Amino acid sequence: MVEKKPLYVQLMKKGHSNSAACRILGIHKNTGQRWLHGRNGVEGLVQQGLDPRPRKAVPMASGSSRYLSEDERIYIADRLLVRASLQSIARDLGRSPSTISRELARNRPDSRRYHPFRAQKMAQTRKPRPRLAKLAIDNELRHYVVGCLSKRWSPQQVCRALKQRFPEQKHRHLAHETIYRALYHLSIRPVPTGSARLLRSGKFSRRPRSRTKVKPRQYITDALKIGDRPAHIATREEAGHWEGDLIMGKGNKSAIVTLVERSSRLLVAFALRPGNRSDNMRDQLIEALGVMPVTLRRTLTWDRGSEMAKHAEVTAALGTLVYFCDPASPWQRASNENANGLLRQYFRKGDDLSTVEPADVLFAAQEINSRPRAVLDWSSASAKFAAYHAAAAKLDDPPRVQNVAEPADTSTLPARRAVLEG
Repeated sequence: MVEKKPLYVQLMKKGHSNSAACRILGIHKNTGQRWLHGRNGVEGLVQQGLDPRPRKAVPMASGSSRYLSEDERIYIADRLLVRASLQSIARDLGRSPSTISRELARNRPDSRRYHPFRAQKMAQTRKPRPRLAKLAIDNELRHYVVGCLSKRWSPQQVCRALKQRFPEQKHRHLAHETIYRALYHLSIRPVPTGSARLLRSGKFSRRPRSRTKVKPRQYITDALKIGDRPAHIATREEAGHWEGDLIMGKGNKSAIVTLVERSSRLLVAFALRPGNRSDNMRDQLIEALGVMPVTLRRTLTWDRGSEMAKHAEVTAALGTLVYFCDPASPWQRASNENANGLLRQYFRKGDDLSTVEPADVLFAAQEINSRPRAVLDWSSASAKFAAYHAAAAKLDDPPRVQNVAEPADTSTLPARRAVLEG
């Protein structure tokens, strides 16, 4: 690879595409992308100012067809001299009559003869000029956005919160793409050196990614397939249906169990104890779901991992039916996959999860559950599940246990945040 990298640079300078250069050298195209853009968009040739791709000469455009050109303004002036109507002028130019009307109102200030060259100069003067981004000039707005991002909110959640924080100040209402561009283009510097990355992907620039092939896992015997699951579960109208999976630590030697309630999107997470994985999974699932009312633990949909080999014993203890997804079909547990991505903001890939304290996992889950969610009409998962829990408690009357949807202890937030980011 050390010998092939200079050859790759030479091929790119000659105008070859990344795929063509990699095919000639006999390397994977993802390797070329890493050389070009680096990992996560840093330390690549592009970021080092050594982009080998040749620059293409782009001819200067005469202007957008959205705006009137100088020739069109000359035609308008000539037609006005013979007292042509605005409708006929617009029809000849293929424009709307309102376009011609606005042109005369804006660029004929003295209401006398229309001068096309003066109108062209006035239009060019009014064209938008480059300006600083809102997040670069508004300190209060930038601090609020950075504060929300530091709580690991998505840009869409931040933009929704801006409308509540500044209800009468529309100039401070942003689109989420504005925040993405500000972070990717580094037009603002919201992250001090050494702080945790703000975006969930952990990347500093956009670059194409290819999907990797997922190997089908071993089928678990005596299992209920997801095709056997009642159809009404897919509507998410009934509470008590869960999705579950593991996020793995370094070397697949440690794991965190994630459970997501499909209707409220509540996340329950806990570290899997070391030892026999299937036995510990069985015991800890019974502990986590056993404290809930019966109507809030109806079914559980899982991946095809061998950690659920004792699923029949879970069903016997809780009465919770366990369904398994089809091979290589993570989209059948979409809520759980999304929750795993949110939890990865706190526990990155490659981390040793065996050293994680249970309180840190609980804190991360509670912080995620307290966020406003677009899918919940900007309510939080904790509030949604609390309503379900109160309704179910009246029917089932279970023993008093700690509510998993209770808010986190805010007195320990700074210390726990330092531990997770440290």
